[in-house]
Amino acid sequence: MSEHSASNPADRQQMNRHVDPNSQSLVWRIDDVLDDTTGGDWITEALPRFEYTVGSLVPPIYTLYSRVLHPAARIDPDTGQQVPVRWAEVAAHTGGVIHQTVEWRSLLQAGIHRGVGDGRDLVWHRKPDRGDMPEEQFAALAEVLVEHTSTPDECWFGFWEGRAGQALHLPFPGPLLRLPHRDNLLVHGTVRDAVRTLGGWGPNLWWPQDRAWFVATDIDLMSTYIGSSTDCALALAAHPDLEVIDTSNLRKVTWDSDEINPLPPRPYGQ
Repeated sequence: MSEHSASNPADRQQMNRHVDPNSQSLVWRIDDVLDDTTGGDWITEALPRFEYTVGSLVPPIYTLYSRVLHPAARIDPDTGQQVPVRWAEVAAHTGGVIHQTVEWRSLLQAGIHRGVGDGRDLVWHRKPDRGDMPEEQFAALAEVLVEHTSTPDECWFGFWEGRAGQALHLPFPGPLLRLPHRDNLLVHGTVRDAVRTLGGWGPNLWWPQDRAWFVATDIDLMSTYIGSSTDCALALAAHPDLEVIDTSNLRKVTWDSDEINPLPPRPYGQ
């Protein structure tokens, strides 16, 4: 679907960059997984088909849609620490354009076309996570979203069964929120529990009881999509730790959806 092939559990160590995945306070346990998934029935009804659009990931019922670009990372040569790198910084090097359907590989391809390279080992060392984000990104999202719901203590989180379920060796099939190509295990907590992982992964879906907003981090994508009110979307865009661009529920999310930057070679299997 994206500029990469489907997620592989073998990539887990490379992609999982949460601050402290071993901390019990940040980890959902097996017995937190819900037997009753009816809290997500409305999503099954709202997303009956997978049409490779934002509206296939986030129910098409919201006023505005936002796209959070997962940061790349640069390794500090002195400390070895990972420093977040925004797509805009990469675009400044490659001459690419940040816009509603910008794709990471197209952004890099812009530099290759201009003869300046894709910025690897200069601007960035590690590409953005697919289907996950560093804990700080989830925390920043929660910081905004908790202020834009009347039910901050009632929030559901979905984790793709093919990753979290396999990592925990949960029996299949179990109680699942069934969506096209994306069956999810559900847990229930507060909005600020967005930083907690299941099987080493962050949530792929989350929404509050009042459905004031909905967050989707699809397993194949380097972006997180959010449907919300206008006020919430503006607050997300204003957060200093998030790189946010506006989008719409009709926008494509495929590897070849970039309408401005040059397309990269077709990914294997696409």
